[in-house]
This record gives sequence, C-alpha cells and structure tokens, in this order.
Amino acid sequence: MKQLVQRLWHGALRRIPQSWKDAFPSIPPATPRNLWLALAAAVAIQNIAVFQSSQTEHTTVFALLVWGGAVICMEDQFETLRPQPSAAGLCVGSLLLLWVLARSALILHWDGLLFALAPLGGLALALMGDRPGQLGRFRDPLLCLMALPAFALLMRVLPEAPISLFTAWGSSLWLGALGLDVVVNGRNVMLPGGGVQVLGPCNGLDMMAQILCVAVIFMLAFPIRSIRSRSLLLLAAPLIGLICNTFRIALLALFAGYGYSKGSWLFDFFHKDTGSLIFSGVAVLMFGMIYMRLLERELPPLPSSPPRQEEWP
Repeated sequence: MKQLVQRLWHGALRRIPQSWKDAFPSIPPATPRNLWLALAAAVAIQNIAVFQSSQTEHTTVFALLVWGGAVICMEDQFETLRPQPSAAGLCVGSLLLLWVLARSALILHWDGLLFALAPLGGLALALMGDRPGQLGRFRDPLLCLMALPAFALLMRVLPEAPISLFTAWGSSLWLGALGLDVVVNGRNVMLPGGGVQVLGPCNGLDMMAQILCVAVIFMLAFPIRSIRSRSLLLLAAPLIGLICNTFRIALLALFAGYGYSKGSWLFDFFHKDTGSLIFSGVAVLMFGMIYMRLLERELPPLPSSPPRQEEWP
C-alpha cells in the first residue's frame, strides 16, 4: 500500500509542468538544522502573537523588534549551525518549551510573566540546539531577548510624575515656538481653545524604555568598542524618546486647541492608535542615525586605489 501511494505521488509530480515547479521554492530537507530553525521561527511567531492579542501596539512592535534583534545576533551562525543537544538538554528544553506554550494560553492584559516567556523560550531553544558546554554561542541572542523583561522592569521603576511634568513643559516649548498662547499648569497644557492633560500612559515612559532597550540591542548586534560612545548612547536613548513624545503631546494639544479633542478621529489616531507609532519610529530612526555615525568612526578607512597612469601614444 505504501509503495502504491509513493508511485501515485511521484507520478502526479511528474505530470506538473516544469515551469510551475520553478515558480515555487523547493521545500528544504528535514535536516536537524532546518527543523531547529523552523521551531525557533514558530516560537517567535507564537510569542509575538501573544503580545499582539494582549498588549498595546507599542509593546507588540517592541517585541517584534527584540526578536528581530535576536535574529541579527544569531544570523552569522545559521550556516554553521548543527544542532547536537545532549539527552538531558533536549529533555529539559522540550519540557521548558511546552511549559512556555501552556503558560502563554493563560496570559491576561498585564501579566508580568509574559515578558519573561521570550527569554525562557530562547533558553529552551538553546538547550535543544547544543550541549550545555557550548551554550555560549547563544549568549547575544539570549541577552537580546532579556530586553523584554528589562522593558517591563523599567516601566515599573522609572518615576512617573517628574516625567509627566517635564513632558508637559517640553511640549509647551514647541507650541510657544509656533507663536501660540500656551499655558502650562502642572500636567495640563492649555491653549485658548482647549488643551490636554499629561497622564502616566501618555508621558512617554514606554517610549523612553523602548529606545533604551533598542540601544542595548544595537550594542549587541553591532558592537561599539569605545566606552565613551556607549555611555553617550545609553544617555541619549531615553532623552530621544522623551523629546519625541513631547512633539506628540504638543501635536495633541494643538488638535484640542482647534476643536479636535478626545473622541475625534484625528486626536485618537495620534493618541492611542497607529499614529502614535509614528513618533516611536522617528525616535528609533534618530537613535539609529546617531549610532551608525558613531559606529562609522570606528571603522577603518577604505583602501585608496592607486592613481591610474595615463598612457601616452
């Protein structure tokens, strides 16, 4: 029966035109390396899906960024990856991965354990990928995944009130630079036609923590040797996030001052919808430009080509 099915299958494949076969990529063979990569991709997709279903868009984008950073830290080893786990490591990694999948099904809106599931899943993949003595090759990807629990910790540790007051004051500077009659009273940014109140979820704390964790990911993926440059980047990262958020609050206050307050499409789009991600993207872009500029300073200059000698007839 098995041989009959195989003959029918191969016969059906031979009837498919070669042009159709060339249009579709061939399925990679089921080698240990390909199976491990497929499992790693499934774990990452499942973790990001849990973030998407239970967290805000900002947090989901950050989780996607963290997993992307882990891939960048690991991509140099993909070609030479040959999974050879020990029996104990394979058992422990499999059990840990099953627990991570089971625990993901119980995640509620703000479950602090969610942010630890990514590094735990990464550890399970590492145990299933190599022997315990060779796990050092997974150090950078695991450190990159640790940015998720670090993000949750920063969100709890960083003070909310001073950041909210500074955000309100900073946004008033941009409005004043436009020549508008702006008044700041604590958390309130008021224009003649209306204003906004800077509360905890809007003060840019999440953007500050996000850019700071992005800085750590960049340093793992594209290392900078200079301690001075690294210190400068770690100081600049949260400041960039804070400044970009003051632009967002100033824009919201401007909308409210012209009658487009909370409830209008324009206000809500930049307040809590996809429009707020634009400012996160601008912050990441600004930090990336500064990082690349400092990284270029450490790169050796390109060898100059010898001057061409003109040939005389």
